[in-house]
Amino acid sequence: MATPLRTTYFKANLEDKPGALLAVLKELKAKNLGLSGLWGFSTSEGKAELYVTAKNPDKIRAAWKSSGILAEEGTGFWVKGTDKTGALLGVLEAIARAGVNIIAIDAVAVSGKFGSFVWVKPEDVERAAKALGAR
Repeated sequence: MATPLRTTYFKANLEDKPGALLAVLKELKAKNLGLSGLWGFSTSEGKAELYVTAKNPDKIRAAWKSSGILAEEGTGFWVKGTDKTGALLGVLEAIARAGVNIIAIDAVAVSGKFGSFVWVKPEDVERAAKALGAR
């Protein structure tokens, strides 16, 4: 059975150049700020977007606000469970029944377990959380 959890994500805008991500991650390590998820995308005009979920959201929020790197904060859903065919179907069905559109999703499976991050629009977070039974 998949377990959905409500979680906070943080977005930073970076220059799209070699070493930009490395510098951010070195700073997090120096401050002992651990991550539970990380996604990065090149955009356009030499920019990149970095999304993270943190082991301690309050500390990441404070660090990124004080450094000026925090561009956005929002809520998404971690889904984790045993890796098997169709493992996400129940989650996707619940979200669809609630009339919520998924705006992005990522998933990975390793050593018999899977993890997925699901993004919905901010105005749909509460409806999705209720449909998923996510805390």
